[in-house]
Amino acid sequence: METDVKNKYLEAGRIGREALEYAQTLIEPGTLFIDVAEKAEQFIRNQGGKPSFPVNLSINNEAAHYTPSFGDTKTFKTGDVVKVDIGAQVDGYLSDNAATVEVGESGKHSDLIDCTREALNAALKVLRPMIAVRRIGAEIEKVVSSFGFKPVRNLGGHGINRYDLHSSIFIPNYDDGNASMIKPDSVIAIEPFASSGIGMIHNGPGGNIYILSGTKIDREEEIYKNFNTIPFAERWLASVDPNYRKYLKKMMFRREVSHFAILREHSGAFISQAEHTIIVLSDDIIVTTRK
Repeated sequence: METDVKNKYLEAGRIGREALEYAQTLIEPGTLFIDVAEKAEQFIRNQGGKPSFPVNLSINNEAAHYTPSFGDTKTFKTGDVVKVDIGAQVDGYLSDNAATVEVGESGKHSDLIDCTREALNAALKVLRPMIAVRRIGAEIEKVVSSFGFKPVRNLGGHGINRYDLHSSIFIPNYDDGNASMIKPDSVIAIEPFASSGIGMIHNGPGGNIYILSGTKIDREEEIYKNFNTIPFAERWLASVDPNYRKYLKKMMFRREVSHFAILREHSGAFISQAEHTIIVLSDDIIVTTRK
């Protein structure tokens, strides 16, 4: 990996880590989701980066893909289990990291939260170039199961490329038999999810997060110049086009833009998440989102 590219990934990781730490300090009973999202995203910009995607603030049985919209009055409540998923980009080089917090810290869900953090640490210990993704999944499954929970079987980690948050390789949260290997000079996100229910998710309604999905989009169009191929929030589009709702509706009708669905636990049970971004080199493993 070229030194310049590596340094940009490292800087994106640092900013993403600090943004995640900051966002968690903002979450208290009665706090508006929109305030946490806007402040965390502005923190990234103030550090010289851009968000890799809209801050995900998914609660309880939601695994991912909720970000607040304009005028959102949703607030955090004591006992909510909040997945904070956030990342930063530097010149299109991305980071992606996540943590789970319980609002009010009653401790009721501490085991669920601890198990994904410990599963992530276990996965990082075995990670090396040319390891099969099933081996990583097996480590995650072993730890999650030891806490009495189920790994979410239809969610997992992923590869990361420039302006591409979810590239081809999929890293399961259990041993799925996949012998695909993590190759040197790659960037990945390992992302354990655990469930207090059956460990499967399904698509719910849209969560106010979108991505360019068509092939006809003009690269000179403002939406492309501002967001390229990374996910964006409806509220971000407002700064690009004052008639953003009409524009977004048109783009979705043309299938040039896709809407991310909120991912929900199939049985309605609670979910926790932990995540780091890692550079895998032939002679080193660098967790960009860890101190």
